[in-house]
Amino acid sequence: MAVEKFGASERFACALLGQNRSAFRKKKPDMGFEEAHVRAALRAVAGQHPAWGWRKARWHLLAQPEWDGVALNRKRIRRLWRDEGLTCKPRARKKRRTGPGAGEQKRLTAEYPMHVVSFDFQSDVTSCGRHIRFFNVIDEYTRTALAIIPRRSFKATDVVAVLENIIAETGTAPVYVRCDNGPEFTAAALIDWCNTAGVDTAFIDPGSPWQNGFIESFNAQFRREQLTGEIMDTMAEAKYLADEWKAIYNHERPHGSLNGMTPNRYWENWTQENKLAIA
Repeated sequence: MAVEKFGASERFACALLGQNRSAFRKKKPDMGFEEAHVRAALRAVAGQHPAWGWRKARWHLLAQPEWDGVALNRKRIRRLWRDEGLTCKPRARKKRRTGPGAGEQKRLTAEYPMHVVSFDFQSDVTSCGRHIRFFNVIDEYTRTALAIIPRRSFKATDVVAVLENIIAETGTAPVYVRCDNGPEFTAAALIDWCNTAGVDTAFIDPGSPWQNGFIESFNAQFRREQLTGEIMDTMAEAKYLADEWKAIYNHERPHGSLNGMTPNRYWENWTQENKLAIA
């Protein structure tokens, strides 16, 4: 700067600043193109997934082969994310429950895929104001969305049909199913099916949705990332939106509790690591 602004000689400026002349002449590498490429990629991710933050965006890029060798460290991505104005509004932190019932017994913890499957209903409306219900089913160990089925109403036999389809697709039945005490889940049709299929039930306590935290979290993500920003005119549109988000969730959306992997990749890795034990 002294050379350019005041017309000082290179020798004088370096002596004044105590800088080696070879270091003065060395040009910094041009990172403009790479940084512009990273910024464009972050904007694209934010446009496709508005509810994602910089961490999920970073994991998403790290999973793409084209970014091998590019510096995508946390500090850089966070800085660029904020520079681009992509910061999401922080979610309100829930208060820790206190008082009676807060110290519930240790719940069953999934130890492998299809060990514990949880499910629940989620309500919404189509544009005409008619009620719609989504039957959401997840594998607790891998966080995989096994089903997101929209209908106007459900019976216990409908729940059984969905679970049978899941078994046909995965090739195995769950060891436990975790759910609330809704009438569709306590009906004789589902209980009889569980007994026949050798599936144990893990009902949560009445009025205690926090005991089914995995599916409650999944429902919140589904609403925030898909339902809130879409208007459904027909059941066909509801099914399309459900299938679309299920594919994104399983195959594209990085998950913090899975070390930044997608549920599908996490399940595949587990299968590869345990294929001898499975066989």
